[in-house]
Amino acid sequence: MADLDLPSRLFADREEPAGDRVNMYFKLNTIKAVLKALTPKEIETIRPCFGTLLDLYSKPVFSGKLAHFLLTRQLSVIKRHEIWIVFAGKPIRFSLREFGLVTGLNCNPLPPLDKSLIKSPPGVTPYWFTLFGGEEWVTGEMLLTKLRRSKALDSDIRIKYACLLLVDGFLSRRSYHMKIPKSHVEMIRDLDVFLAYPWGRYSFDLTMRCIKSRSVSQLAQATVAIQGFIHALVLVFVEAVPAVLSTVAAGTDPESGDDDPFPVIYLNLDTVWDLDGEEEVDVRAIIPSDPLQSGLEDCSWPDEVGDPCVDLILQQWEDGAKFRRGMFGGGIRASDVQVDPPPRVISKSSKGKRKLRSKVAESSQSRGESSRSKKSKIRCPRPRTSTAEPSILEAVASQIKAGLKDGQSDVFAHVCVELKSMELRLERSMKANISSAVSAAISDHLVVGKVLREVIGGSGQPYEPTTKDIPPVNPQTDLQPPQAVIPTQNTALQNQQHPQPQAVIPTPNTDHQNQPFPQPQPPFPCNLNEGVLEQPDAEESGEEGEASSTGSESRSRSQQSEHANESVPNGDGADSADGVVSAEASPMSDKFKQLMATVKPQMNFVFGEGVVLQGCDLLKIPTLISPEHPEVMDACVSVLRESLFHNNDPDTDSRADLLPCKFHGSLAVLYGKFKKCRCKESFEFDSAIIGDIAARFKATGTEWLTDIDSLLSPFNIDKNRWIAVHIDLPSHSLTVFDPTAAARRGSRLKPELEFICEMFPYLVRTVGQNEAQKNYPLHPLSFTRNTRVSQASTLATSGMLSLFFLEAYATGGFEKVLLVKESGLRQRAELLAVEMYEHCLGDLDAA
Repeated sequence: MADLDLPSRLFADREEPAGDRVNMYFKLNTIKAVLKALTPKEIETIRPCFGTLLDLYSKPVFSGKLAHFLLTRQLSVIKRHEIWIVFAGKPIRFSLREFGLVTGLNCNPLPPLDKSLIKSPPGVTPYWFTLFGGEEWVTGEMLLTKLRRSKALDSDIRIKYACLLLVDGFLSRRSYHMKIPKSHVEMIRDLDVFLAYPWGRYSFDLTMRCIKSRSVSQLAQATVAIQGFIHALVLVFVEAVPAVLSTVAAGTDPESGDDDPFPVIYLNLDTVWDLDGEEEVDVRAIIPSDPLQSGLEDCSWPDEVGDPCVDLILQQWEDGAKFRRGMFGGGIRASDVQVDPPPRVISKSSKGKRKLRSKVAESSQSRGESSRSKKSKIRCPRPRTSTAEPSILEAVASQIKAGLKDGQSDVFAHVCVELKSMELRLERSMKANISSAVSAAISDHLVVGKVLREVIGGSGQPYEPTTKDIPPVNPQTDLQPPQAVIPTQNTALQNQQHPQPQAVIPTPNTDHQNQPFPQPQPPFPCNLNEGVLEQPDAEESGEEGEASSTGSESRSRSQQSEHANESVPNGDGADSADGVVSAEASPMSDKFKQLMATVKPQMNFVFGEGVVLQGCDLLKIPTLISPEHPEVMDACVSVLRESLFHNNDPDTDSRADLLPCKFHGSLAVLYGKFKKCRCKESFEFDSAIIGDIAARFKATGTEWLTDIDSLLSPFNIDKNRWIAVHIDLPSHSLTVFDPTAAARRGSRLKPELEFICEMFPYLVRTVGQNEAQKNYPLHPLSFTRNTRVSQASTLATSGMLSLFFLEAYATGGFEKVLLVKESGLRQRAELLAVEMYEHCLGDLDAA
């Protein structure tokens, strides 16, 4: 089924159009002219900006036919700022990151430019007159001509001519007669500002928008024109397929001769076509990074859309899957595409045109007219308004067509994203409904008792066996994923003595019971209880100021864990300081069985603030806290709030508070208005949010910054997993404890929580209960992700892990969070379910 979710081809395999070439507007000899015109010192001045672009002659030259070959091997993806091509049955990505790697250009986000940098202020002579005098417009060819006579130019002017030529005459050229923009000329007044601008992103954006705008019918033509720097696609292809370098053929620049200091490298395209037909060609889906290269720190796009098909390619590539030609299907045949014929062009100097005009003129003359009347008609001037109206209509029509063409890609992308997300929501909803139905049926002790009586022999109660030889059966345990089941020593002994009853008690719904939720094993380690994830992202390697890879620290953590296990008393675990840390602590199995026998699926439990759970939801908590039902998580948070901050040791000041997950959801719906608000300090938050915060202050007698330093809350990511969010008010930071670190990189997780980082400082000031809140800094919270916490073996256990990360931090800080393991998750979750029952209905023993 995974192969079906991979993106399809634009053109069917081996049915692609055999195009002639891609027409580009840049010329590689532009770099040669710049290198010849500038001195070595001047070249070193511009090299930090243009990087390896100046060494482009050491790489294969541009091949229009190869570029057309690659564009017709595209996959159908809805990403706005990247394309994927298929070579030898394997995918290759071309995005801003790859563009920056092969060109060496700065590809960081475009900074906001002051208008004074791109337009001369009033009273200041435009810089255009300093560079070009009275010329109204200048093209790339004109700059090239000026540089070829560079000896008559000053060094400063020569450098600025070269920079404008490389940017507007080479990297970002849109036509053969493109004029140099006056805004760029004004910007180069300050050469340092011009050289620091991320021209790599500027050029890539133009190139990618042009590629995305080309339809299938245009790609099926013999030639297709691409603006920008399409040669970068060829360079990425050469880096991704090392075997292509074996096809290099001997050659020289035909314009300069054998003695040219800039040799030309040609590719033997016939050999490239042969490589495409082979299956064992080494192809890198993503070319490796250069650790020494700068300008690629942030290659993200604020308007990028998600594509689950592309995510599946990345996941399989990270898992080491081998791609095959048959995995990417679909596409249309090039022979079935209707290609418009090229427009007929008639030369002005051709005789046929003059003959055609003469025939038209002769046919337009009437036979009875005299030559004098004919001359009078010719001399009679035509009304000026006769040609004005069609020109205005044509201009309006062209503007409408251009607007529709620009909006077409956005509409198509949004429709594709919505359809894909709808499909995923329906799939998750169907699985959740099936799981809920199975859980409700198993939770009903009458149904379980009936099944047990039929299997065992029709005697005894479901949770009170009449013989000691029959081990206790916990129907709710069957719902738990196999990775989360940690048997105790007593359970193991029972299994050794009496293995037969456990082997002969499957019910008709065994498959649903054993695996009620999908278990995406590849992204997560198989045995996460032996250690923590040791592969954090680059930006997360220094989190908490500790080196997790040192042996001494690992030994100290193991000693802390052993000491914590020894401090847990044997009993029901209510007084355990480490809760979910120890797997040897006695679980609440007996009391949870009593809870299962007491709770009916139709019972309602009210937890305040409008949160109401049914009995079946309460019984599922030790197995799963579904992201589809955040009210279950909020109910757990409300109980932990009371138990942590009202029944703890009075000598211990946790200086922390738990927030429900709906708190951040109420901020997220306001983020759109917040970004549009020019004066952020005057932004009005929802009165319900401010009222809830004030009510919490009054109920607990504590306030932020004076009594509370840490705000802890669970957060739903991708509607299928949970993470723990920690806001440290004094340090102005946001830290994520991520139990599913392999599911998403930190750079992709950060935009999901950007609304909290930006809005929360303004919320603190709006609350304004004390001086510290009124003077709280307004710059965004810093973002870090901690991946050294225990990792979930399945997405189903991420909710409980995140919840107990928050509990551990509130009671013992980060060192205690590292002690939380999945092995003790079930026991602590059962205890929490009992606490939630007693929170609403009183002591369970009295029920």
